[in-house]
Amino acid sequence: MNWVTVLWPMMISACLTLALINLRIALGEVKRLPHVFFFLSAISVATVCALELTILRAESVDQVNECLRWSSIPLTVMVASVTGFIWTFFGTGRHWMAVAGVVILAGSQVANLVSSHPVVRRASAIRKVETLGGVRFTTPVVTETAWSVVEMIGVLFVIAFVFDASIALWRRGEKRRALIVGGSIIFFFLASRGHAALLDKGLVQTPYLVGLSFLAVLVAMGHELSDEVFRAAKLSRDLHESERRMDLAAHAAKLGFWTWNLAKDEIWANATARRLFEVPMDEHINMARFVVSLHPDDREGVEKAIHAALHGGMEYEKDYRAVLASGGVRWISARGRVELGNHGRPVLMRGVLLDITAQKTADTELQQLRGQLAHAGRVSMMGQLASALAHELNQPLGAILRNAEAAELFMQDPEPNLEEVRAIIADIRRDDQRAGEVIDRLRALLKRRDIETRALSVSALLEEVRALTRADAAARGVKLEIQCAPDLPAIRGDRVHLQQVLINLIINGMDALSEPRRADACVIVSARRARPGFLEVAVMDNGHGIPPDRLENVFDPFFTTKPHGMGMGLPISRTIIQTHGGHIAAENVEGGGAAFRFTLPEDGDHNAPSI
Repeated sequence: MNWVTVLWPMMISACLTLALINLRIALGEVKRLPHVFFFLSAISVATVCALELTILRAESVDQVNECLRWSSIPLTVMVASVTGFIWTFFGTGRHWMAVAGVVILAGSQVANLVSSHPVVRRASAIRKVETLGGVRFTTPVVTETAWSVVEMIGVLFVIAFVFDASIALWRRGEKRRALIVGGSIIFFFLASRGHAALLDKGLVQTPYLVGLSFLAVLVAMGHELSDEVFRAAKLSRDLHESERRMDLAAHAAKLGFWTWNLAKDEIWANATARRLFEVPMDEHINMARFVVSLHPDDREGVEKAIHAALHGGMEYEKDYRAVLASGGVRWISARGRVELGNHGRPVLMRGVLLDITAQKTADTELQQLRGQLAHAGRVSMMGQLASALAHELNQPLGAILRNAEAAELFMQDPEPNLEEVRAIIADIRRDDQRAGEVIDRLRALLKRRDIETRALSVSALLEEVRALTRADAAARGVKLEIQCAPDLPAIRGDRVHLQQVLINLIINGMDALSEPRRADACVIVSARRARPGFLEVAVMDNGHGIPPDRLENVFDPFFTTKPHGMGMGLPISRTIIQTHGGHIAAENVEGGGAAFRFTLPEDGDHNAPSI
């Protein structure tokens, strides 16, 4: 055993080992073309080393020529793969140089293969060389041809491309990569070609070192590729750590993550998301399976939201109910985003899920509580109006009684005047209708009901409120004045709820005028057009006003300036106005008194009849 029989097999083994490592990386990653070209380079260098070892042991010129002829294939693959490596790994350089060099080199090697004997490099004789230690090996005496010049031109084009790509990479700031990879390729290209020329002319007595030179190039290329692999491994560890942190945060926030692959119609969901829908971890989920899990009333809305996101919206946001396998229903808030592919088409949709069942339940309970408070406010208010309404009812009932007594007297006459009786009966009917209207208004205010909006006439609404509060105003000695601008458009609202707001504000105004009692006590209710699309209704009194330090708190629940007040009238009024899409505010009037102003939206359908 000598150094020749040890060194060249070692180089072959090293090249094959590097080739297999990079082939594994190339097959396991996406878009890793540099590893593919490295694999081809390593295989070709291993083949060149094997042919060099065969030449070192050759005993005849024919055997050497056969090795020189077949070496054109791995040499061409080696140069082409190194060129492809620089092309894909650097991403710089003039590509036409690379194409020209590889095409010229491949042309010369094709000519070498189709010929019956080598035409690029042909051995005319062999020499037996003995080195230190008594190691003997064979070296050829090579004759240069015109095709040798063609091969050299192709190699020079490749060297020029590598040099140009390295300079561009250097200017881009990646100096170390340009120097290690580009510099080593250029150096060993020139060194191996120069050494081969000296050996062919018999000026040096050594084996061919093409394989050894390009093994050094492979080491330089592998060093930079491994550096990328190390960075990728570090990035993978960082990503794994980031995912663990994200999982911890998602678990703490009870967030579910999901990703929908549109091409495969597959939905990935993490453990939290699957728990929200009560879906087992091993169950396959697609869009059809997801839609089936939705509440029937929410399916159409969810499908429309997804369709809108996929066709231009990009953002997906929807609250819906999921029907659970256990039979329950859970409210889910979903947020997502569409990701586009290379051609601008949606390829993925990913997002998060959050259980909002508790929030929805609380909102429902709050809405119910508001309705109960509004009902309690109406009952409390009607207690204050009871005496006034009794007075309203006493008038028609007293008139009915008197008319009935008169009719009874007429009927006692042997020949009663029927015309008088008919007139009395007509009066009784009108008085009865008056009493019925008073009772209907009272029942409507006391009845607990949801808001039912419709087109309403502002002037008619104010007149109805005047009728309800007229007796109370007269009993208190307060002048109630209605000022309604002409030709006001209809508003959109609930008649009874708006009556409640106006009655509450009017009674508050009259309460402010009761102590001390004033001869000019007055409450003015006005309506006008505030801004496009809205009407403003104001209730003003000329009383003592609201203390400035309490003005901003008048709408707070349970806040009151009355000795026996509940503090719920104004908060309920604000809730009703906000539900109608308006705004209410309080202010003190210059010269004394307070004003409450609220806005209401006009009815969008101007052709609808107002009532």
